[in-house]
Amino acid sequence: MLQYVNGFSCAMDSEKDEMIIKLLQRSPDFTDDNDGVIMDEVATIVMGKVTAQRLLEGLREMLEDEDV
Repeated sequence: MLQYVNGFSCAMDSEKDEMIIKLLQRSPDFTDDNDGVIMDEVATIVMGKVTAQRLLEGLREMLEDEDV
């Protein structure tokens, strides 16, 4: 199943061995009490340093080819 995300946050443990990435979906809050933004957490991913570096390399390669 595909999930739409338009935000993320990330953190690393104090030993810098593992990284946590939270994928977020920001959407307007149309309730009467608040007309701000709702942040829903779509997924949380925990990965080791080597996997995080591979993800970074893969993203760089894909984005390198884009005409920005």
